[in-house]
Amino acid sequence: MLERALLQCFLILVCCSELALNRKWHPYKGRRYDLTLFIRNHNVTDATFFRLVGVDNTADFNVTAGNTFEHTFEVKRKGYWTLFVEFPGDRYAKSPRKVISRDSYRKWVMEVYYYPGAVGFSEWHKVGRKSKRG
Repeated sequence: MLERALLQCFLILVCCSELALNRKWHPYKGRRYDLTLFIRNHNVTDATFFRLVGVDNTADFNVTAGNTFEHTFEVKRKGYWTLFVEFPGDRYAKSPRKVISRDSYRKWVMEVYYYPGAVGFSEWHKVGRKSKRG
């Protein structure tokens, strides 16, 4: 009788631990997802480097005028993303912040323009899925 009770307790303990570890029962626990960001440099030629700062991620890169930088980040939570463009002489330009969450699109594009004495940033644009038309 005692052995049967111990066996039942053990089985209940195993089932409860499996349920506790199952992700389905933790709907608000952070899950990782891939976020791809594109930076299109239209005509910025004298930048030292570009820096993309976001949720627990930073990317330093150079992208020549007329080209696009693409990087996929592994993100755990929602947060702000900001692009910095650094120029010689400790000058830099900072883009507007954008909140990106797991519920929004997975691919975003920002375009960078150079004007005499200033840098212009577009808003973040989402890259949608291409629909198949018959």
